[in-house]
Amino acid sequence: MFKREKAPISEKDVQPTWEYLVKQERLLRRNRTVCRIIQPVGSVIFLLNLLLATCNFALFLLGDKLSVFFEEIPILPGLVASFPRESWGGVIAFTLCFAYLIPLAIGALVMGLFWFLDWKKYRNQKEPLVGTPAQCAKALANKAETVYELRKQIPTWAIFIETGILTILTAVPLFVALIRTAGGDDPAVFQFALYCLALLVVLFVLFWLYALLFKVFSLLNSLFYLSAGEWTYYDLYQKLDAYWESVDPREYARREQKRRIQEEEKLRKRWLKKTEKTEKE
Repeated sequence: MFKREKAPISEKDVQPTWEYLVKQERLLRRNRTVCRIIQPVGSVIFLLNLLLATCNFALFLLGDKLSVFFEEIPILPGLVASFPRESWGGVIAFTLCFAYLIPLAIGALVMGLFWFLDWKKYRNQKEPLVGTPAQCAKALANKAETVYELRKQIPTWAIFIETGILTILTAVPLFVALIRTAGGDDPAVFQFALYCLALLVVLFVLFWLYALLFKVFSLLNSLFYLSAGEWTYYDLYQKLDAYWESVDPREYARREQKRRIQEEEKLRKRWLKKTEKTEKE
């Protein structure tokens, strides 16, 4: 497997790198908390707002023909009664603004609150790097590992659970409409089957449309806890770990011994495997 060379750092890079890592640790701790709050909260609000906007859009297209079926979902008709439904442009603009702006504004408020708390906590707080070159190198490597682990703890938000829930909620009035339209004293089986097929197609399209809208929302929401990628921090950790080994003879000796033990263990296992194979033959 290809292994990237660890570019060394010099002594003059130690202090700037330490200051960078201290800032990144504080940033990532804040981002981890912000992400764990605004993604679930924002997703729930976005789901509810998009459901209401979908109902409003459906009423714009079908009017009173569909309004009776939305009564199957409690509270929903009253909530969408005052929504604008004058034109295509107005409905689409309202849908996007209503669905996105409210949860994103809440996310911005949460991010701003945590940024202010961090600024108040750390504005006069210093974290100096002191000690021998070997001690400083060890502190750098440990700090880089901490920063990398923090970055891994920021979750990537999945969208398909929320998308499935929203699709099911949208399907309720559509399913009721299907039953009532295709029902009657003598329902035609073939006609009912066609209606079911049409409903499945509509729900399939809606699912992926909702998935796209949720993906856009999740990406916009992630801007409030924007961080460098995991590999960026991992590469820095590898570089600083190599620097620690190069300036600390005791650490170098410890690792050399560990490498020798591992190599001997590999040779022993290989010899045992070869011996077992010979005995079987």
